Amino acid sequence: MKYLFPDNLFSLFFAFSFSEEEKKLISFLPSAQITAALGKETNAIGLIPTLDLLTHEELFISKLGGVSFESEFCNSYFYYPSKGNQEKVTEIALTGDVSSLEAILCKILFAELYGQQVKISLKANQVDETETPLLLVGDANLKNGKLFTGISFADEAIEILSAPFVNFIFAGKEKETVEAFNSKFKLLLPKFYESILPFISSLNFATEVKYKIKQEFSSFVFEFDSMDIDGISQLTRLPYYHGMIKEIIDIKFV
Repeated sequence: MKYLFPDNLFSLFFAFSFSEEEKKLISFLPSAQITAALGKETNAIGLIPTLDLLTHEELFISKLGGVSFESEFCNSYFYYPSKGNQEKVTEIALTGDVSSLEAILCKILFAELYGQQVKISLKANQVDETETPLLLVGDANLKNGKLFTGISFADEAIEILSAPFVNFIFAGKEKETVEAFNSKFKLLLPKFYESILPFISSLNFATEVKYKIKQEFSSFVFEFDSMDIDGISQLTRLPYYHGMIKEIIDIKFV
């Protein structure tokens, strides 16, 4: 079985607990490319952005795990100009490991929380402060402790969902592949939990960032329960309520 993972801290938690042989089967890709790459593979599992399901309803989804956030520590943060006001924002620049999820949910967040219709633009490798509010996606938030000056994307998503914010889900083209993955996932979990502290210690981040990850670890979820499944359903319905899609999608949980 092949694995297609986003190149970020949260997928590395999974990869670190794989056997050495299984690690050779992992390909790390930009988040926006994983679902398309999955379509070209057989017997493969992708850790895909949840809202990719809007255009790939045919995929089967593991109900056992993925990457879900229950608090402010997450994969994406907003950064506002020093004189910025969230309630008067007209444009958000997205940068980093951006996918469909951030582009879609960003518009919904500002509509629901601030009554603002914002324009979305893409900025390549922009991590410094600009005149336009910025949503930075991925591990660039962790470098030099940048996240400590940002506002959590997950926090705002949780506020409108009233459920955990499920950022990534395990998906496959074939039901049998996802069933086989689910069996592997159950066996992987003990090693996964044993490897958490060694993995965090091995990270090449500043001490205060690693301390923050240890502090917040219990607030990001890799093993799903019914609340996370509900979070997936709520998240995929939001674009329908905002007129972005014509029908609520049918999620094929396995």
